[in-house]
Amino acid sequence: MSKILAREGDTVKKLIPWLCGVIVFQLCIYLYLNQLLVPSVGNVTVTRVDSGGVQSGVQQLFSYDGSFRADVSKDAVKIYSTSDSVLRKEIDIGATEKLTYFSWLQDRNIALAGISEPGKSGTICTLEPLNLVTDSQSIKPTITGLSKDAEIAGVAYSPDTNVVYIQVKSGVISTIYRTDANNTLTKVGSTPSNIGRIANLKSEDALLYDSVTTGRVYLVDKKGKQWISPQDGSEYALIGTDKNDNIYIARLSSAQGSAKTTGGTGGNNTGNRLADMILVGGLNEAFTPLQQSGLPSPVNSITVTYDGTIKLT
Repeated sequence: MSKILAREGDTVKKLIPWLCGVIVFQLCIYLYLNQLLVPSVGNVTVTRVDSGGVQSGVQQLFSYDGSFRADVSKDAVKIYSTSDSVLRKEIDIGATEKLTYFSWLQDRNIALAGISEPGKSGTICTLEPLNLVTDSQSIKPTITGLSKDAEIAGVAYSPDTNVVYIQVKSGVISTIYRTDANNTLTKVGSTPSNIGRIANLKSEDALLYDSVTTGRVYLVDKKGKQWISPQDGSEYALIGTDKNDNIYIARLSSAQGSAKTTGGTGGNNTGNRLADMILVGGLNEAFTPLQQSGLPSPVNSITVTYDGTIKLT
């Protein structure tokens, strides 16, 4: 009996390294595909860059941990290692192209660049990832047939589902597109035309946005669309989400006038909306006020970090 048990023990010992190797191999394949198709990311550090605003110089923007520096101009995006100033990634902006969006992800060294260019059947908008984590070539979501002045104005990722939401803006009119790891591009329906910001939950495929026209914040998931901001007569704007799926919104100052009483846009356009209170809540949790100094402040100057810190710039 002892010999039989010894032989069985030897067999198990021989199987353990093999099983470990299989698990490691499968994990490597998953991580490779995850980076190759759509990088799994947290919140996006929204850094809107209009090429018209960098005509005379270069904007220097650093990654979340300071390991890389992006030099952003109207002609190119160049990313350098901060430790040795070696050029690591580069995008040349062509004569007919326009860089309208650039951002660093908040939890890893991946950047996103939004580029518009004229095409035969309308403007083409491309979201180009610059992956400093691996050397893999990520898929570039491309939207064609857009109006002349269309540009990428916002991006949101769902890390667990590898879903990307892209806000394309033409004047004050926004359209939201959804793409996934299979590069299947669809237009998100039942959204208002005048949208402030977009965001997403991290643990599931759910889009968030605010309507500038109504002053409401909405969530769209597989169950449909729902109005999630407080229904108390005030108007609200979306700030963003954090890594724990907490949702941050801003109450708009009544002093600037209501969108409802000024014909649908009033004082609440995306450029001059003022926030006098910041609230935090969740998908199934009520919104509660946060103590925040520096208010009232323009909504566009307020962001939330991946860890849930509110920043005013």
